[in-house]
Amino acid sequence: MITQEQLTDLVGQPVRTADGPKVGDVVHVLVDDTTGRAEWAWLRSDSSGPGDVVVPLRDAVHLGDHVQVPFPAAVIEAAAKVEVRGRIVLSVADEERLLTCFGLRDVRDEVNAEPGTGWSRMDRASDIQAGSGGQEATRTRLRLFSDGAA
Repeated sequence: MITQEQLTDLVGQPVRTADGPKVGDVVHVLVDDTTGRAEWAWLRSDSSGPGDVVVPLRDAVHLGDHVQVPFPAAVIEAAAKVEVRGRIVLSVADEERLLTCFGLRDVRDEVNAEPGTGWSRMDRASDIQAGSGGQEATRTRLRLFSDGAA
């Protein structure tokens, strides 16, 4: 797991897969707006890699000179591409699509939290409906990490 103290060191770090190859360098880190935990990394790869991709940081490890994610390169390359269009955060819809690609469940589904804490699916659904007219494609629960703002 990536710690709060390691967040400032992630940008620019190479990312390696569970099976060893480098898939890119961290360009942006997206953190959960409730917990501040690193959730996703936006990677830029060289010409031989899969292109710009987003990978989950859940169960990733920062090993000093690189970040290792627990996914094979084939899974990362096959994951859904996210259309950026001038933004650097994932919408709820983008995140759900990517979670499916990586075979992960939303962490909020795995936490038995009290309603109103921002952790439950119903809280998010209510926020999406009330805050954006039900347009999941424009809402997010993530924010871009910047030094000192974790």
